[in-house]
Amino acid sequence: MKQLETETWEVMQTCKRLLGVTNLQKIFSRGRTQINRYCMDPRYADAQRNPLDRLIAMFELALEAGGRETVRAALNMLAKPLGCRVQEVEEPVPDKATVEEECLDDYPELVELNRLITERRHPDEVRRQAEITIREIGETCTLYEQVWKSRS
Repeated sequence: MKQLETETWEVMQTCKRLLGVTNLQKIFSRGRTQINRYCMDPRYADAQRNPLDRLIAMFELALEAGGRETVRAALNMLAKPLGCRVQEVEEPVPDKATVEEECLDDYPELVELNRLITERRHPDEVRRQAEITIREIGETCTLYEQVWKSRS
């Protein structure tokens, strides 16, 4: 059974095997030596930070700067060839004190979703807004469930 990649350099190494060095050279506009450095275990002196490592570093900095939706958009672009989209694995965390406030917090996002649809905006933009709306509704449902359980 094939071992799955767990490190970025392993992913690069597998892509080199699948696509060949020449294709990677064309994609990254880099020479054979540089491509080989991208595919090396970082324990070796010649290894260099590969494009996946650089993307991860950029995403981490963007998150720190408040660019959560930008990072989400980028990851969705990367996931598109697989027919996938990213989503949180954790339960939504309510950001309002009451269920009523959470309900009111849902409304602007839904209005924005409907506006984008009415304006016939790009489906990716509409989908991103739908995901934001769904997250807001998830916060409402989470808080409602907490309140419901506390009554019992």
